[in-house]
Amino acid sequence: MKKWYKESYFDRKNWILENFDRLNLNSDETLLILIIELCRISRKQISYEYLSEKMNKTVKELDQIIASLVSKHYLKLSTNTKGLVFDIDGIFEFDPEKYEITENKNLFDTVGDVFGKPLTPIQLQKMNDLLETYGQEKFIEALRLAEAHRKLSMSYIEGILRNEKK
Repeated sequence: MKKWYKESYFDRKNWILENFDRLNLNSDETLLILIIELCRISRKQISYEYLSEKMNKTVKELDQIIASLVSKHYLKLSTNTKGLVFDIDGIFEFDPEKYEITENKNLFDTVGDVFGKPLTPIQLQKMNDLLETYGQEKFIEALRLAEAHRKLSMSYIEGILRNEKK
């Protein structure tokens, strides 16, 4: 059975516009979500350059908007043979009771400080997945161990968590 937001009769753009305030989206986040949806409808491949040009934002500003949407679980990034894939289905499935966005915001900043630079959207997505799977306490322990070994990467942190689980 199709998800309700994937039915042909459902107008995703109107739903986004009607609910952006309830979803705690600012104007830049809303615009980015709508551009991604427009590209999905027209089957256009999305690139950072395209989004940067459409939104009249620098790549750094765009990264911050994307990072915010990833941390809210509204946007997932992945790659395929054609490049980056922007998936906004999370905006329709988001359950505010399941995630504590504000609680993790400080953790995202802390991890960025430990890494010595802001996390990329893909790193943020990976961190979200690890937090969801292993919990904040285990993630922080793995982060400290990775820092001690001077191997700061999400892959290394994930390896620590996987090995500890065994």
